[in-house]
Amino acid sequence: MGSQRQSSSIKERIKDLLDLHREERRGTLWLMGVLLLLAGWVVYEQWLRPPKEFDLAQQRARIEAWVALRSGTQADSVPQKLFPFDPNSIGRDEWRALGLTDRQIDGVERYQNKGGRFRTKKDLGRMYSIRPEQYAALEPYILLPDSIVRGNTVKKERKQQWADQGSHEASAPTIRERTSYAPRAVRSVEVNAADTTALIALPGIGPAFARGIVKYRDLLGGFVSLDQLGEVFVLRDKPDAVLKLKEFLILDTLAVRRIPINTCTVEELAAHPYVRWKIAKPLVAYRQQHGPFRSVADIKGCAAVGEEVFRKLAPYLSVE
Repeated sequence: MGSQRQSSSIKERIKDLLDLHREERRGTLWLMGVLLLLAGWVVYEQWLRPPKEFDLAQQRARIEAWVALRSGTQADSVPQKLFPFDPNSIGRDEWRALGLTDRQIDGVERYQNKGGRFRTKKDLGRMYSIRPEQYAALEPYILLPDSIVRGNTVKKERKQQWADQGSHEASAPTIRERTSYAPRAVRSVEVNAADTTALIALPGIGPAFARGIVKYRDLLGGFVSLDQLGEVFVLRDKPDAVLKLKEFLILDTLAVRRIPINTCTVEELAAHPYVRWKIAKPLVAYRQQHGPFRSVADIKGCAAVGEEVFRKLAPYLSVE
């Protein structure tokens, strides 16, 4: 009897679960229909759909063109006819005639646009864009000396003269001339007003040094000491270069741009390399709490301004 009652109770519970009113049955049927459609779509996509055929000819042609470009095997990379040339003065058409690809020519032009100049034959061979076998073929035709003789004796090599038809060549003997040079006077440059062109004209300053000095100077508002050159990013690990630069630079501290500490915003103050947000926020908050500063030395009352920070920052502040 007990088992019959338990079985009857389970049947009643199952009937209660399956006893749905009309709206519930309708929703259940819709849900089952959607699930069946999704299942059918998955079966079709996974097992029944015929495989799609792709035309790889166009993609294969692009890959072959890219490989040819990387390996430098384009049709226009074959030299038409080698001829004497000065790599400092020829144009793109002449480079193409010598067998260089457009990508290789771009590399040579980038080097020249940055101020580079070929002084010897080996300088051209050092270009990464020119392969060793190309340089070996071009070397006899480069109108540059094999090396530069230093000192008062200067080696000059005459350019080879070729007949109009290019059938024979004539080479001139090397001429050595005794030349004396007067030492060139280098004018000092005021670093707070100089642009990159004026700085590059100084011995030992290239474009990278000049750009770094001007960029850091503008962030500071001007140099107040030549020792600050050692803080320039490209000069931080070059103390010898900094010492040499000091010989050719002079300083005008009147050109320094100062920050009005009583009226500046947090953003304006934080833009200075000696301040940043860590000091700018508490310093402006101290001003708002205690009122305007009467002198620059009053900023030492702020806990964020230590003695070292004050020593570096004071020349760039004013209470006007």
